[in-house]
Order: sequence, then structure tokens, then C-alpha cells
Amino acid sequence: MEKKKDFRFECIRCGKCCTDKNTLVNLTYLDILRIKNGLNLDLKEVLEIVGFYIYEKKLTTKELNRMVISPLETERGPAFIGLIKDKRGFCCFYDEKNSKCLIYALRPLFCRTFPFSFTYSSNEEIKEIELFYTEKGKQYCPGIGSEAPIINLDDWIELGNKTIKELNKNYIFIAKWNKSVKNRQIIPSIKTFLLNILN
Repeated sequence: MEKKKDFRFECIRCGKCCTDKNTLVNLTYLDILRIKNGLNLDLKEVLEIVGFYIYEKKLTTKELNRMVISPLETERGPAFIGLIKDKRGFCCFYDEKNSKCLIYALRPLFCRTFPFSFTYSSNEEIKEIELFYTEKGKQYCPGIGSEAPIINLDDWIELGNKTIKELNKNYIFIAKWNKSVKNRQIIPSIKTFLLNILN
């Protein structure tokens, strides 16, 4: 893990994370609500921007444990939720002409925290947030580098705390949904899931 003083990053608005065809912008249910409410979208419009990406193979326990957001049980199998991408693999909210995000103030956690990820320290007595560069960030984010300014660690730690709390809420929400699906209490359709969130 990097030493705290070594974290250098400044977003240069290059759009690489918005246009990488192999990057999926995962969504929490709270991300969906923020975007829905911020843009005043109805259910049909939400369905046009939220994608449910089905796993092609059964996930191992190791793969499941590495995931930041748990898979959701749907009528077609386990899926993860993310913003829709166009045919080129660009995020549906990326404005190519002006090289900017059309929902920057409402952008999902995944976008807010990139190129960092967070975890709690292993110290049992004091829970501290630790941050590190994501593998994707290290691969292609030009905002990371020796020329970039040192980050304001306090701001990122604050964002890390908020992120982990939101991810925990999302984990509980998804676990309840998946349990209800397993017990056949609800129909595991995408529409039902979104109605559950929106109501």
C-alpha cells in the first residue's frame, strides 16, 4: 500500500474513465435515487440509463469477496447494476463534444472516488480509513503521476467514510432483496427492483 504522502492525483477531465469500454460504472441504489431525483426521471427513463449486466459464468467465493458491490438476483441470473454504455462503450452521460460528464454533480460513487478505493485499517481498536489507487486507475488514469499535486488527504478520507457507509447500506439492501428472491417472496425482475427503490 502506498504511503499517505505519496498520493498524487488531479482530475484532468480526459474522459478516459468515461469512455473505456471495459469499465463499468457500478451503481448503488442510492446512486440511482440521486440521479432519478436530480434529473426528475420517471421509471421508464430510469430503465433507459440503468443497465443490469448478467454474469456469464457462476462466480467463485473469491470473486464474490473481491466485489465492492454485491450481485443482484434477477430473472436472468446474478447481475450487477451500472450506467448504460453506448455501442462504443462510452458512458451514456458522457458529452464527447465538450469532454465532460452531463451529471457531474449527481455522478455515482464509483466516479466520485476514482482513481481511489477505500478500506478500513486492520487495527481493531481504532477504525481508520485507508485509501489506495485502484488497478484501473494505475493502468490508464493520466491524473495520477509525479507531476500531479499531492491530494488533500482529509477530503479523501471524508469521502472514504461516506463511501463505505453507503456501500454498507447498499450491501444490506441487496442482501434483503436476494433473500426475498430466494424465498420466492418477490418476482426478481428489473422493474420490480427499481420500483422497490423508487418507492
